[in-house]
Amino acid sequence: MYHKKKKSELERMLYRGFMLISTLVILLSLGGTLYFDIVRQQKEMDTMISGIAAYISEGTDVVTMLESGYPSPYVKQSLDALYATIPNISVAEVCNKDGVRFYHTDRQSTGESYVDGEEIPILQGSKPYITIGYGTKGAQRRAFHAVHNAKGEIIGFVMVSVFIGVISARVQSIALVHLMILGVMLIIGFFLSHAILRIMRKTLMGFQPEELLRRYLRQDVVLSAVSEGLVATDTAGTVLFVNSAARSLLGEDQMLEGRPVSELLPDTRQDTVVRTGQPEERRSWIVGGHSVLVNEVPIRKDNNSPAEGVLTVLYDRTEMLHMSDELFGARSMIDALRSYNHEFSNRLHVILGYLETGQIEKAIGFIMNSNLITGQVICQTADQIRVSELCALVVGKMMHAAEQGIQLKLMGDSCCIEQDLLIPVDDMTTIVGNLLENAIEDLNLHESELREIKFGLYCRPDCNILVCEDTGRGISHEVMEHMFEKGFSTKGKYRGTGLYLVRRIVRQYGGRIDVETEGGEGTVFTITFTREEQKDVSGNHY
Repeated sequence: MYHKKKKSELERMLYRGFMLISTLVILLSLGGTLYFDIVRQQKEMDTMISGIAAYISEGTDVVTMLESGYPSPYVKQSLDALYATIPNISVAEVCNKDGVRFYHTDRQSTGESYVDGEEIPILQGSKPYITIGYGTKGAQRRAFHAVHNAKGEIIGFVMVSVFIGVISARVQSIALVHLMILGVMLIIGFFLSHAILRIMRKTLMGFQPEELLRRYLRQDVVLSAVSEGLVATDTAGTVLFVNSAARSLLGEDQMLEGRPVSELLPDTRQDTVVRTGQPEERRSWIVGGHSVLVNEVPIRKDNNSPAEGVLTVLYDRTEMLHMSDELFGARSMIDALRSYNHEFSNRLHVILGYLETGQIEKAIGFIMNSNLITGQVICQTADQIRVSELCALVVGKMMHAAEQGIQLKLMGDSCCIEQDLLIPVDDMTTIVGNLLENAIEDLNLHESELREIKFGLYCRPDCNILVCEDTGRGISHEVMEHMFEKGFSTKGKYRGTGLYLVRRIVRQYGGRIDVETEGGEGTVFTITFTREEQKDVSGNHY
């Protein structure tokens, strides 16, 4: 409900403006119609008196009367009857070419001759015309028409007139009707103005327009100052509002309002939110190089009304993730260094055992292989993999591989933080451990000139990719068909569990395994997890 309030200055301005515009429009329209009605009335009157004059002048009885030189009672009777049937005619008279009146509608109040001089042009052969003359009863509008005999000679004229007073009375009646219409339309405009103001108040829910304007300006300032990015769109997906934080995230300085939201945010679920009326919350996107958490919320008047648009809220996680990276990186590095310290102690004991038993060459070989992994490599691994369990696992596998004379390298562009993992850490650890262990065992069982494993882990909020590449003997076609089956192995009995577990986890979370292999060159395992897995029929995947 809205409360009845005193009219504000803006409402009074709107009311006066509406009334002024309405009055001007009505006056212009009615003034135009009044002018055209008066002109039309005058033309109709001229046409009428000119037509009656022509009708009388062409009458056979009138011609015969003028040729005989005497007034005819029969003509007088017929013309009186005509005058009686057409009340708009004020005067009608018939004269010979000398101006002698043979007929006049009011013969008693006029003379015997027409002496005004207006008849001269018609008697001289002029075409019928209309003039304004003055008689004993005032100004008249007169139509003149010549009377011809059988030889075509002018033998007289006919004059039919209407008093200007009659015309003025007609004009006044027309003007009065228009004035009445003007009054009715002004009254209607008055009530419409009040009705529009009431509808406006109801639509504004009792708020005064100035208050709404102040609220809008204050809201615009507040929304622009909000640290979260805000993008408002209508049901068609057209951007209506973008605050400064969103512009900064999008890296756009140009006009964004009016553009399709799909151009700015390709991963938007605008259509789904509008159709279902349900929000899409806590989705991770990469926008303008920033890692953001996204909520898409329907805009509606109340819980039961359909969505009238969508508000997309972008939370910039970049700074938060930097802090998290530092914390997780420090923790990962500490765990890795602890693991390294433990392994280092074990290595010292191994070397001491070799020396005590006199196996000096084995001690030297062990020391040389141990140099394949350094403290710098461990620190670099901890900096790239910010998940302590995974970091410790990879470092441990590096040390284990180094003992076998195998170099396990972490690809330089690898990057992983726990917030971006799409599967649980334990499952990711199982996959990484089995892939690396499988590659180490394969290289350890078969001698080759280059004994190297390259491992890459790439984690983004929408996609996780693992790559494990070795320089082993490769996988034959027969083995590839069964290598993911439980219990199948080429390494002896009681094996064949690792790759089976890897495939089970990948299938559980909708991922994909691609295997590329070449005999004598090596094998590459690529495992991919995405938020919305898309089917792809290219390559070998399981």
